[in-house]
Amino acid sequence: MKYFKIQDSPELKYAPQIKNWYGSFDVRDIRIDRFYKLPKMQLFPIEPSENLIFTDIILLPFLLVSPVVYDVIQMYRERCFFRKVILVDQVKRESRLYYLPVLDETSQIRLESGRGKEGLFVDRNLFWVRDTKKRHIIISVDMAESLIRREVTGLGLCEVTLWDKEGKEKES
Repeated sequence: MKYFKIQDSPELKYAPQIKNWYGSFDVRDIRIDRFYKLPKMQLFPIEPSENLIFTDIILLPFLLVSPVVYDVIQMYRERCFFRKVILVDQVKRESRLYYLPVLDETSQIRLESGRGKEGLFVDRNLFWVRDTKKRHIIISVDMAESLIRREVTGLGLCEVTLWDKEGKEKES
């Protein structure tokens, strides 16, 4: 199966920039084993901007997804927990609902950019892979196609091959 890493897209330059988020909750709690510590709903003001686009995916300071993306994730029945986040543009008096997904995470997988031989098969459509520097959002080709068909904004994709930590292929 093919997998993609979600990355920046040109639209994300105009995505909402959350202000005053630090201290509202601990980003270290955005994990399956600690998500219960996160507030069930959070309200964040955003930086006013003339070119603001409420993209369907926001990557910074943490992953947020629109109701359209949320519906796709639900359709695939992924093991995923959500918290609601409302972003408010106080100048334009607009707000949008987003979801903060809390995904399965592994550090036992190594990513290799681009196409390669058939790598590891993971029986998931959406998950996080953690390396020494950061957490990568990985989606299957099926989920990527579902999102593309819905013309979601803010979706940048880079094809990756998954390998076990030692870099060996594994059978599916």
